[in-house]
Amino acid sequence: AEETSAVELSHNLTTVTTEIKAYQSIGGQAIFEIGRRLKWVKENDLVHGEFGKWLESIDIKPRQAQRFIKIANEFSNTTTSSYLGMNVLYEIATMPPEERDNPQQLDSGETKKPDEMTVRELRETKRKLAAAYSENMANQTLLTQADKKAQKLQAQVTKLQQRDPDIKQVEVEPADYQDTKADLKAANEK
Repeated sequence: AEETSAVELSHNLTTVTTEIKAYQSIGGQAIFEIGRRLKWVKENDLVHGEFGKWLESIDIKPRQAQRFIKIANEFSNTTTSSYLGMNVLYEIATMPPEERDNPQQLDSGETKKPDEMTVRELRETKRKLAAAYSENMANQTLLTQADKKAQKLQAQVTKLQQRDPDIKQVEVEPADYQDTKADLKAANEK
């Protein structure tokens, strides 16, 4: 810390901007590289149960290691997000893959892509996406049920259309038939 504070900083804004971008890039790339290496060690180098002990020896908490690994798994192109911090990268990595590059409408009315959002905005977006997903799944369930019902009804209609009709000959007596018969009998007697 003493060495870095003793370094003279440039008074040229372009130089300072370039230096900041370089450090951002190094930090972002480091997250991917740490994740890649943690994943490799977990999968290839230690017997079962030793990974946690090894993490303690290098002062990395298991949850943090899981985040590094998740980021390394989800982002194959490290250059697009190399300037983002660990928490932002993790939030993006845990979004649905099809939504990671799509602009999202925030509660504030702004529209931003995930790599432009804060951690808070990403969490808000993920909550909205999860709610929309749940609603979509409920609607899909209703549609599936309605579809099944429609198919059953269509099968019944088809079955009824294909069967031979039951034709029964039934004599139907008009309501006034007995009166007419009595009138006819009376007329014949006269």
